[in-house]
Amino acid sequence: MLAARRHAASTSGPLLLRRLSAQPKPKAPSPPPPPPTPSDEGAAAWARRAAALSLLGLTGAVAASAFSDLSVFLSCSSQAMEKATQNKQVASAMGEPIKRGPWYSVSIAVNRARRSVSCTFPVSGPQGDGLLKFKAVRLGEESWFQFLQRSDWEILIMDAILDVRTKDGKCETMRVAVADNMPAPPPPPADCRSCKPQPAPSPKPPAVPSPTPTAAPPPTQGK
Repeated sequence: MLAARRHAASTSGPLLLRRLSAQPKPKAPSPPPPPPTPSDEGAAAWARRAAALSLLGLTGAVAASAFSDLSVFLSCSSQAMEKATQNKQVASAMGEPIKRGPWYSVSIAVNRARRSVSCTFPVSGPQGDGLLKFKAVRLGEESWFQFLQRSDWEILIMDAILDVRTKDGKCETMRVAVADNMPAPPPPPADCRSCKPQPAPSPKPPAVPSPTPTAAPPPTQGK
């Protein structure tokens, strides 16, 4: 038995060495990357600043455009509301007072020079609600501070699409051309020369021909 133990001890040593040698050795840690140079740090900082300034400028431009569109809408829609309130057909169909709907339900298109606008916005009244659609042009000269001033607009076309409730409880949709119901322009003044009838020229009397003298017959001699 002693010999068997010695034989087992002599054989287990080489096997243990083989197993230890077969195991993968741990890899050495990779060296840390070199620190960035001062020039690289400056370029990265300038790139971050440029990106931040570009984003800030884009945000400011979008905000200024939205504020200008809102100013245009408030100005021209006020005149549209006045025109719709003065229309007897719209006032009788919707009742009074007629109120303008929320600004986030507005559809507006403004040209590049912001001198013409096409807009659709909701309105509501005691007897129903509807939409006002109009096209308008700006009056007056251009200015750098137009969005800070109240502008006058001339409404060219305006339609009202109304959903009103009838007496039997049903909903009826009607369309009113508001711009066509405006009063006609006043007639020209009475002292306008072009409006006065010009007197017709009196005809000249025909010329009467004068009688031509006739020669007297010669006297007859007696036989």
